[in-house]
Amino acid sequence: AAGFDGLIDIAAEAPRKYGFAPSAASMFKTDVERKASRAALFSAIDDNNSGTISFNEFLKWAVTHIRGKVSSGARAEYPPATSAENNLPMYDDATSADEFSRFCAAAVASKESQEYEKLYFHLLRCFSDADVERAGQINAKDFDGLVDVAAAAPRNFGFAPQATEMYLSQEDRQNARSKLFKEINTEGSGVISFQEFLAWAISHIKAKVQRGVVPWKTGIGKLSLIQTDSAEDFVCFLKDATSSKTGTAYQDLYFHLLRCFTDADTTKSGVIDADGFDGLIDIAAQAPRKYGFAPSTTSLFKSEQERKSARAKLFATIDKRSSGKISFHDFLQWAVAHIKEKVSGSISASYPVQATSASTALESKNLPIYDGASSAADFASFCAAATSSKASPEYEQLYYHLLRCFSDADSSLNGRIDADEFDGLIDIAAAAPRKFGFAPQANDMFSSVDERKKARAKLFQSINTDGSGEISFQEFLQWAMVHISAKANGLVK
Repeated sequence: AAGFDGLIDIAAEAPRKYGFAPSAASMFKTDVERKASRAALFSAIDDNNSGTISFNEFLKWAVTHIRGKVSSGARAEYPPATSAENNLPMYDDATSADEFSRFCAAAVASKESQEYEKLYFHLLRCFSDADVERAGQINAKDFDGLVDVAAAAPRNFGFAPQATEMYLSQEDRQNARSKLFKEINTEGSGVISFQEFLAWAISHIKAKVQRGVVPWKTGIGKLSLIQTDSAEDFVCFLKDATSSKTGTAYQDLYFHLLRCFTDADTTKSGVIDADGFDGLIDIAAQAPRKYGFAPSTTSLFKSEQERKSARAKLFATIDKRSSGKISFHDFLQWAVAHIKEKVSGSISASYPVQATSASTALESKNLPIYDGASSAADFASFCAAATSSKASPEYEQLYYHLLRCFSDADSSLNGRIDADEFDGLIDIAAAAPRKFGFAPQANDMFSSVDERKKARAKLFQSINTDGSGEISFQEFLQWAMVHISAKANGLVK
């Protein structure tokens, strides 16, 4: 209500300029009288008695109010007043990536800062630009456009990818953004207000700042490691990431751990054995060691044999099936629980800080969608080479391509996918061969959605040999390589 009191005077500047509205001083004898009157009006607009109103609610009331005024014949019968104009600019003050990074950090650190005010108006401008119906709220279709409008600034400095670098197709992009829209639209109304968008955007930017605002490079990002600016930010990030699996912090942690796992997966098979796990522990420990939250290997173990023995025992506790190998899902479950336990209590940097190797720790690794082929013949040759030898650079490219497809389809972010997610995975993975005419569109194969789902559920069951209802990346990789190999033998003459 206090904000609404000020809003009335702000909105009244335009009609007062031409004498169509009286000044507050001429309407009310005291501040108490003015506030009481406007509080009563505020209550009439605040239908759900929440104590706050959104722009959508104000817009509806204001349009109705203005319509009533002009339909009855508005006359300029009050003394004209001067008005002040406020810009609603897109943020473009930064001249470098470092300056933009500092702006974001300052903006989310305090709502009292000038940077926050600039960011607020920037996001309001983005929202109003996307609100094509001028309704004060946007639907999922408008949100798709809003994401690109809001991403323009970070993209300008290389902090966000182009949509074409993130998604295989327009449909893929729309589906991903529709999912994000639903996460923001918690009440399921089908529209979101500026208030909801603002809350999400600030949280999203804050998560990015906490993990370290680093430039995006073409084809990477999904496997980039956590790069926070301080020990405090690192702990804050881990607490956010382990407190909820629906936030952006958990998603960042998921891909951080996936990066660690794939670095340890030297055989590019989608699983690691006890020896691979020994290496994985050191890879994953680099981030906490950077800030003194974990001891060095040499301070923990007297010998290599002691280290391997201890880690083999830990590996056995994660390898629930006693198969001698663990998947990313297995490692993810253990790692998140381990981190959550560490940060749930008081945590202090009690070990010597260790420098990380730039070549193995903080460089981002490519996780691209394969698009190197320029013709059908090139694509066929690539598939043949990739499936003929695991030592080939083509196999490595295909491995990362399939990992990207799998992680894009893993909407639950648990390292495994179910039958519904597999349905989506097929279309994601099929985009590349469809580009060169080697695979049909789904609507050319199936007469209905139901038929498609049934066919893919049957295929899913053939891959999910243990009947668990989920498949790991290893299971998908094995099936995909056999499938592609069979296709490649028919493609290359």
